[in-house]
Amino acid sequence: MGRGDRAGTTGGSRTVKTSFACLLAVAVPFLAGAHRPAPIPSAFRFEAGAQPELHRLWDASALAKAERVACLAAEIEADTVRISRVLPLEVTRADSLGISAAASLESCSPPEWRGTVHTHVALRDGRSPYSLFSGADRGVMMMWWQRWRVDGVFCLLYSGQEVICEIEGPQGAVLFPRSRY
Repeated sequence: MGRGDRAGTTGGSRTVKTSFACLLAVAVPFLAGAHRPAPIPSAFRFEAGAQPELHRLWDASALAKAERVACLAAEIEADTVRISRVLPLEVTRADSLGISAAASLESCSPPEWRGTVHTHVALRDGRSPYSLFSGADRGVMMMWWQRWRVDGVFCLLYSGQEVICEIEGPQGAVLFPRSRY
């Protein structure tokens, strides 16, 4: 008898090879999809419950002539970021802006919250608002996603009607066009 004719050896080897091939056929598509980047949203939407809170946040900030910060509840979907709730943070004497970065990191944590919104009420030349995230803003945004290990949603209110938002995370930033809230 040849080596392949021994009882139990040929059939067992084929069974293992066939089982392995079936496993690969099922697993490879899932593994390939795991490395595919998630779709990048192209729109921001403020739900009805969030809009009044954003206006109140701006009004409080403008009245105090000082920055205000709030937590954002948001869902990042395939093509849209939906902001559903806003929770203003209590003003403290923690820093010159009234809200410490540590307080916003702790208070605005996942899963309930997905990031923050803050105001810029100061005027650049006495007329034009600061409508971009500052270097300090970006530092806090980076600390947020490094701490929580999920993409964060961040918005900046720079007038009573205008906002700029972005997603910040390990894959980089996704900036959205200026819009109204």
